[in-house]
Amino acid sequence: MDKALLFAALRDRLKEELAAVQAAAAAAREGATHEEAKPENEYDTRALEQSYLAGAQTARAEALAGAVQALERFRSPSLNENDPIRVGAAVVADEDGKTRRYLLCEVGGGTKLDYEGERWWVLTPSSPLGRSLIGRRLGDEVQRIVRGQETVLEILEIH
Repeated sequence: MDKALLFAALRDRLKEELAAVQAAAAAAREGATHEEAKPENEYDTRALEQSYLAGAQTARAEALAGAVQALERFRSPSLNENDPIRVGAAVVADEDGKTRRYLLCEVGGGTKLDYEGERWWVLTPSSPLGRSLIGRRLGDEVQRIVRGQETVLEILEIH
């Protein structure tokens, strides 16, 4: 498994999201300033709503741009199965007979990646599961609650 390619896939995914958010922000700005957005009466808030939307989308685009830049600078550590899990680790675990794959990264939390035919979930170290995995080693178990039921993750691989 080439972790550099996995991180590149995450970067590319965030770039795609950034382009979509930038386009949506531009459309919202256009809608806010368009001639037809002029209020028809004192209760017409279409332009104001479009302006708020454009501002929120611009802020999201700035955050995504920062995440893409961080990934372009990031060099994942070379880990072997004896090392503890830390940021930059790719972790394969068993959860009640199902294989789960996690990529620990400072950015991109919640992103799902399909890489080499397998699903990977991006976790940040501040997420509950990310916090639980940091420092664990091969063979360790992590207990967690999913939809009100306790499950156990057994760490099978660390890359």
